[in-house]
Amino acid sequence: MSRDTHPPVALIGDVHGNLPALESVLADARKRGAAGIWNAGDFLGYGAFPDEVVKALEAQGALSILGNYDDKVLRLERGRTGWLDDKLPEKRIAFQWAWGNLSEESRGLLRDLPRERRFEAGGRRILITHASPAADDELITRETSDQRLAELAEIAGADVVVFGHSHVPQVRVVAGVTFINPGSVGRAGDGDPRASYALYRIDADPPADGVELIRLDYPIARAVEGIRRHYLPEAFAQMAVLGLDVEAVLNEWNDRAAGIPDNADGGTGDSRLVHVLQLARLHDYEEGHTHQVHRLAVMLFRELEALHGYGTGELFLLECGALLHDIGWSEGPKGHHKSALRIILRSPLLPFTDRERRIVASIARYHRKVLPAPKHEHFAVLSKKDRKLVCDLAGILRVADGLDRTHRDVVQSLRCEITGQRIVIRCRVRMPADTEIWYARRKGDLLEQTFGRELALECAGG
Repeated sequence: MSRDTHPPVALIGDVHGNLPALESVLADARKRGAAGIWNAGDFLGYGAFPDEVVKALEAQGALSILGNYDDKVLRLERGRTGWLDDKLPEKRIAFQWAWGNLSEESRGLLRDLPRERRFEAGGRRILITHASPAADDELITRETSDQRLAELAEIAGADVVVFGHSHVPQVRVVAGVTFINPGSVGRAGDGDPRASYALYRIDADPPADGVELIRLDYPIARAVEGIRRHYLPEAFAQMAVLGLDVEAVLNEWNDRAAGIPDNADGGTGDSRLVHVLQLARLHDYEEGHTHQVHRLAVMLFRELEALHGYGTGELFLLECGALLHDIGWSEGPKGHHKSALRIILRSPLLPFTDRERRIVASIARYHRKVLPAPKHEHFAVLSKKDRKLVCDLAGILRVADGLDRTHRDVVQSLRCEITGQRIVIRCRVRMPADTEIWYARRKGDLLEQTFGRELALECAGG
């Protein structure tokens, strides 16, 4: 029986940098009369507002603990990064970005937090821990056996255990101990994208009768906009939209092949193209034109192998340049090739080495307008060998782009004849291709220069 003589407290956890969700939860809890906040940790990760979340909870006087995610972010300060090596690229980005976007004040607040809190409230012993009384990374899910919960009840030495980590709300009573997971405020994992928290009346008897699990709509669009504004992986935005963890989002994309052009025309099929396509989608790329240019570029690369002698590694760089060459349109048509360069150079989404990033950015930048020149800083810093590589691959991309000038998939296939003086590209087309041929010739200047041969184009069909 509940005496209900005290106002409830709000139980929260796993905010994970999602300030819009946290603000909605705090506002809702105030409306419902919450007199305090107990926070089971994991302020940081995936969301675009790590600093703001830490400061908001501090301003509210929340009774907080350090989550395992928060602890890992703090490890970066201590130079302990080896554990990042086997993480997904998205997870590495999330940890590193969270650390880099915390103020020194917020870092200090996190450093001072305990890993658990024990106290009495309503005549009961309360334990707030992040994951379980046994370990800060043990998942307690709805499938966790009563036997395991009984073992944890003994370890806890408490009447009520408030925890998080699994991101799934639940209330269970085992061995006389009430286990309460309020779910995740900012990073749901059960397919329900709404924010989750709980209200707990500390004088309820039995304690479980005093728990109300709450799912709450919040402005997901704000969370998504923040992620995209900071060029964080699109997977983070989809986590918010779908209410899934990062692995589930990536698996779903992989199951749908993530829209990657198949390698029937000789592409590499490199799994990193998933991330390249994520960035392209983030910038609202024109799918039909981009994939046609990609397809034609791969064909040209294969047809010209006798001249350039490159292999799979170089083909992958060309594929990336082709798929990203027009993403600068998201910033307007004027100078979109230069915008593409800037986006590729600064995007944390792309799992490239610095060398790969500069090469791909340069290939995309030179798909139109002026040719590569030493006065261009991004080009000048490359080695002589890589400058030649950029010229060769950008030369191919320029012609492929010209061959889809009308964006109508006119060219179905192509073959190349190479002589000592000429490269003849013979295209099979499905309709008249005068515009494509004219622009491909015009944009063939770099290809002619880098391979030392005159370019000629012919077409049949149509």
